[in-house]
Amino acid sequence: MQKPQEFTAIFEDKQVYNDKFTHLHFELKNPHRMEFEAGQFVTIDLQDEDNTKRAYSIASDPDIKHGFELLLDVSPQGKGVTYLQNLEFGQEVKLMAPMGRFIIADEENGEEAIALVGTGSGIAPLRSMALDLLKNKEDQREIILYWGLRFENQMVWEDDFSMLMENYPNFKFHPVLSRAGEAWPLCRGHVTDCLSVHEQQPNTGYYLCGGKAMVNDCKKVLKEAGVDRKKIHHEKFY
Repeated sequence: MQKPQEFTAIFEDKQVYNDKFTHLHFELKNPHRMEFEAGQFVTIDLQDEDNTKRAYSIASDPDIKHGFELLLDVSPQGKGVTYLQNLEFGQEVKLMAPMGRFIIADEENGEEAIALVGTGSGIAPLRSMALDLLKNKEDQREIILYWGLRFENQMVWEDDFSMLMENYPNFKFHPVLSRAGEAWPLCRGHVTDCLSVHEQQPNTGYYLCGGKAMVNDCKKVLKEAGVDRKKIHHEKFY
């Protein structure tokens, strides 16, 4: 695993998906390449008088080494969100990367399938993992992505995930809405409800990313289903 180092990156592009999520793209300036593993994060220096730093999971394909992408949940409107929303195109940012150990386990861990379970912006590292497993590593195991949101209009990347399902028969995507409209045909409630509906296999590796309560609730459901705790990995956002 690469040791974290200081980077300077250029703010290159922004796409506002909806009133919750904004996609940010950065190109690396110095050094101009970064080796990272899917699931890792960057720590951005907000360059204020308090020397504030904020961590954000990398959402992009690890095979793209000249830059990185973030999925920003703008709803908290904290210091980090304000700083990133106010960036001007071409502006330099300082960061430390790559960081974190929330990565897919080695084969020796005996994970016969992979389940990626996230809520909100917790989808970011899971997207990176899915792209890496399917496109780069050509992993033949069953890979299931569960993503919990409140409303249907908050969803992003649904076309990308649908295309992955078309191109990779071993990939499945289960979006879960806690406040779904009457016409919503898929899973309702929380991701734990969706996990409870679908049969969970003890030898599956589970990768959980979201708030503390969500992670703890999922761990409880999985342990009750007989999943070995060594096969449950998590990243708590708050």
